Amino acid sequence: MVITQTDTAVIIASITTFLTFLINAKLGSIWLLYLNVLVVVGVFGYASRPWDRLSHLSRSAIFSAIASITYVPLDWLFSRRVVLLSYLSSHDIRIAAVPLSLLLTWMIGITIIIYIYHRLNEIWRPYIVVIIVGSIAFVGITIFDQFGSARLWNWNAIRLSYFPYIGSVPIFVPVALALTFLLSPYYLRRHHFVVGGIRCGLFIGIMQFLCFLLFHFIGISY
Repeated sequence: MVITQTDTAVIIASITTFLTFLINAKLGSIWLLYLNVLVVVGVFGYASRPWDRLSHLSRSAIFSAIASITYVPLDWLFSRRVVLLSYLSSHDIRIAAVPLSLLLTWMIGITIIIYIYHRLNEIWRPYIVVIIVGSIAFVGITIFDQFGSARLWNWNAIRLSYFPYIGSVPIFVPVALALTFLLSPYYLRRHHFVVGGIRCGLFIGIMQFLCFLLFHFIGISY
């Protein structure tokens, strides 16, 4: 597979987002997240020229925006009603419960994953591709939680006290995201990407809830 200009843009976005969270683990500044968003938007915009057609990257970005916004009400339920986690930034704009800087960062992350799905789907069999993107989702949220937890959000240690953890993240979160993106063909091959984005956002919440219940019952049974 030849590395295209758009592939390079996605690689740059992945690296800058990783470095942003790494640095933010020390500084704890939401402005670093906004700076990364501006850098990524600039890189994606440059790579997406000409803008008269929908490329893999453009479709992935629209898909991720819709999925992230769809997930916002479910995130509000998890954070404000079920109280699984709390967001720490008090100086950021809130969309329901989530800070805007994190919402935009979610969009970047989902864009990267969905773009990778589109590109790999051109050369490999679908079952291999979904395993790869599911693994990326699992590893990605696990790594980023180590940097974001205690700086940008806190998991409820009391409510989740008997859950197994990977570092700072309760196991049900990466498992849920891995399962969500294992279903990528369901969002992307059978439906318009706008409809797919809505379904993906709903499944992010549904899978987290189901995985939470699964590990909850496993935990209380011991």
